[in-house]
Amino acid sequence: MFKTVIAAAALLLPVAAFAEEAPKQSFVYQGVTYTYTSEMQNGTKILRGSAYNGKVPFELKVTKAGVTGTFNRAPVSFDLHEVEHIEGKSVVEGQ
Repeated sequence: MFKTVIAAAALLLPVAAFAEEAPKQSFVYQGVTYTYTSEMQNGTKILRGSAYNGKVPFELKVTKAGVTGTFNRAPVSFDLHEVEHIEGKSVVEGQ
């Protein structure tokens, strides 16, 4: 489920490359609201946000090689081929 959430977050947000403060995005997946910002840093998409009404923080780094970071302060790491495709799109689309 978490990998699906990451794929959705990476796909649903536009990257604000030159904005001083990235706009917050959100979506609901299986009744849980995920709120996050996204930015590009040296070819890496950085997703920062929280779930469960701000109780569960996450920070993820998405590259063509995979996803690393933390979810609820626990380390996460997985290859992109492990991420479920949503609506036929890849988690790295738009980079």
